[in-house]
Amino acid sequence: MPYAISSFPKDYESILKESRKLNFTMISDEEVGVLLRLLTSSKKEGEILELGTGTGLALTWIVDGLHSKGKVISIENDSQYIEVARSFFDKESRINIVQEDAKVWIKKNKHLQFDIIFADTWVGKFTDLDQTLEMVKPGGFYVIDDLNQQENWPEEHQDKVILLIEKLKCQLNFSVLTLDFGTGIMVLCRKFE
Repeated sequence: MPYAISSFPKDYESILKESRKLNFTMISDEEVGVLLRLLTSSKKEGEILELGTGTGLALTWIVDGLHSKGKVISIENDSQYIEVARSFFDKESRINIVQEDAKVWIKKNKHLQFDIIFADTWVGKFTDLDQTLEMVKPGGFYVIDDLNQQENWPEEHQDKVILLIEKLKCQLNFSVLTLDFGTGIMVLCRKFE
């Protein structure tokens, strides 16, 4: 049975339209957006990290669930995409969109801790994974998508995804949930010591 979404975030349709103008196709599925909104809503005054802003579509879902005292840091390296996101979120004091390579940003900010990390780019998922997981607070969530094989993937990419999934399933400090909808989602929750 298809998943019905009751409401879309403010600016979602406008950002989707701008994304299509740029032929930006690396858009997170609506299902992951609903999940991000739900998890964000569970964290009063939550501190959220998004690795891979893109044009800001996933960010609309995060902001839709964000408490008035919550904060989001979103990292994007591509100036063309970040320009779209900033045009919608620049006046929002709870959001800090940073143009920087995520690998460099993580290295400089590895001491920070977050209630939710959405790793929607190579960094924090296929590279720098251990450091990124260390940045999740106890009781916090680590979320990734794009785990189900896609037709446009290079042949060797599926092997990398399988290795990633197996590594995440073995994280003793986290409870792990795999969701087989959308493009394939994993949610990890860091256990309290």
